[in-house]
Amino acid sequence: MDMNKDGCAVVKVRKEKAEKVMERIKKDGVLDPTRVPRVYGEYLLIPVIEGGKRVNVSLDERTPRKTPLEKITERLDLDEELLPKRWEMIGDVLLFKLPKVLDDEKELIAEMYAKVLGAKTVLLQGPIGGVTRQPEVEIIYGEETETVHLENGIKFNIDTAKIMFSSGNIDERRHMASVVKNDEIVVDMFSGIGYFTLPMAVYGRAEEIHSLEINPVAYGYLCNNISLNDVGHVVNPHLGDNRDFFLDRKADRVVMGYLHDTWKFVPKALEFLGGEGMIHYHCNVKGKDIKEQVRKQLVKGIDDFKISDIRRIKSYAPHIYHVVADVMVGSQII
Repeated sequence: MDMNKDGCAVVKVRKEKAEKVMERIKKDGVLDPTRVPRVYGEYLLIPVIEGGKRVNVSLDERTPRKTPLEKITERLDLDEELLPKRWEMIGDVLLFKLPKVLDDEKELIAEMYAKVLGAKTVLLQGPIGGVTRQPEVEIIYGEETETVHLENGIKFNIDTAKIMFSSGNIDERRHMASVVKNDEIVVDMFSGIGYFTLPMAVYGRAEEIHSLEINPVAYGYLCNNISLNDVGHVVNPHLGDNRDFFLDRKADRVVMGYLHDTWKFVPKALEFLGGEGMIHYHCNVKGKDIKEQVRKQLVKGIDDFKISDIRRIKSYAPHIYHVVADVMVGSQII
């Protein structure tokens, strides 16, 4: 509610919305019959009774706010169809991909995205390669690539130029926060910086979580994050190839958060479980018949198992999906 130049109460509304708002004001009984509406540029000033009940204009009657992408495109004199419509914000570092045709404009584009989205640094994304999952990136705005990403109450300290972080896995990270039962022994075979370890440790009630990581840089951040989230009493980090790690106790649950030939590591997962327990098996599958494709991978390393659930996490490539199968082995099979 506003005041006109005479100090009388009015509702200021764009002319194209005026009829609908006028009906609402009349229905609420707050229209002032002693005054008439006046045009004010692109607006109509509708007189209302001072002290009357508040007039709430619904969202569809308001001038819509511009999205971040709309703000960016209107400030750049470039073909908006070529500009990134999807991006990742990890802490205060922004990552996106650009077509080659925009190479000459990448710094300008990065600066505008940074200003609108509030990023300190912008990275141009390339492929993720190798066993250590090293990302290829180019800094095109700002300098500092280390950040702290807050998700579901958990702090992830990460160097975005050296370590991958997939925002598309957020639902699975939340899921893993809820699955660990009291006093379980858990092995996270590909822990990275603690993507699944930390949700399990912060929200679960495991007795021990053994987090195995082959990449020394990721291992360093894993250790940082264990301290940052105060879960050192639960999580035991280990640097090296998980196939060389010996667990002197039987695990109840194994997480296999790896996507390339994951089946090759299944015998080691069974060793950790002592032949019975739960495996959270990550892999890529193509097209339809997801469960059958996962089964064909698992039979290479397990004789007797049951897939209790399969979750499609995200699209990895055209017609290829990252999925997670909950696999029961041994006495876990019902």
